[in-house]
Amino acid sequence: MPTDTSKNSSIDPKSGPPAVQTRSICMEYKSGSNNRRALDHLDLSIPSGEWVALLGPNGSGKSTLLSIASGRTIPTSGDCQVMGRQLVDLQRQLIGVVFQTTALDPRLTVMENLIDLGRLQGIGRHEIHDLVKQALGDGGLLERADDRVSTLSGGLARRVDLVRAMLHGPPLLLLDEPTTGLDPIAREQYMEHLSRIHLRGRTTIIMSTHLVQEAERAGRVIMLNEGKCIADDAPSDLCEMIGRRILKVYQADFDPPEGEGWRRVDNAWTLPVIGHADPVVEDLLEQGVELALMKPTLSDVFSRVSGVGLSKAVTAG
Repeated sequence: MPTDTSKNSSIDPKSGPPAVQTRSICMEYKSGSNNRRALDHLDLSIPSGEWVALLGPNGSGKSTLLSIASGRTIPTSGDCQVMGRQLVDLQRQLIGVVFQTTALDPRLTVMENLIDLGRLQGIGRHEIHDLVKQALGDGGLLERADDRVSTLSGGLARRVDLVRAMLHGPPLLLLDEPTTGLDPIAREQYMEHLSRIHLRGRTTIIMSTHLVQEAERAGRVIMLNEGKCIADDAPSDLCEMIGRRILKVYQADFDPPEGEGWRRVDNAWTLPVIGHADPVVEDLLEQGVELALMKPTLSDVFSRVSGVGLSKAVTAG
């Protein structure tokens, strides 16, 4: 898939200012007589070339942040720059956007959709056909070029939408819950497609999700809850932050010892294990407690930092 940004921008995606930088941005929405704060003094800096996952429940501010970074929404206060530009000076050709609803015309074929888009973006008619074919080939979708979009499965339509977003070779790709509604196989195919884009090394990817399996693919995970950043690091470093392993007890009548750091999350009592776990485990087993000792996941990290389980927060949001 073409990602040469030299025709679209004077900015080298491998150098220069951060792809996205926010300084104390707030976003408030009116809700009846009250204001709801979707983002709460958020400070972030995302260098060019990173693959970042925004992980959090519905209502945590992920979509609002992406909408601001795309230039579609102006924050209530604070400052946001994209590729060193203020939002009012933002050039749309710098950004590829995939939102939860597809931007494709279901009445047209895949090829027709992409050709129409290329023309709107000012790509010459002599090069547009070759460019679209190359993009579809890179995405493994060339054999679908003449299929009407309305006949595609949800997974294929979302992958075509990704090709659409990357057609003009933007240095920044924003994706808002891009695999929503896809089955596990289609979701995996989509994420593989996204991985190939990132491996080319020219595109900054910022993707929102509430699925830890998707977030683990990114090089950096920013956890959001109630409009605030509650954790920010590489996935493996985030997991190590709460311990090498985590002890979980699912017994409803379990009464954890006081002062040891046990916390109730969803339907389990959890305890991060920093050092040697054998004494704790042996003591619990002697008491007849049913337990599990496992490596911590990003879901465990979110739970420990926020005080609420990610799955429960998603339902509540």
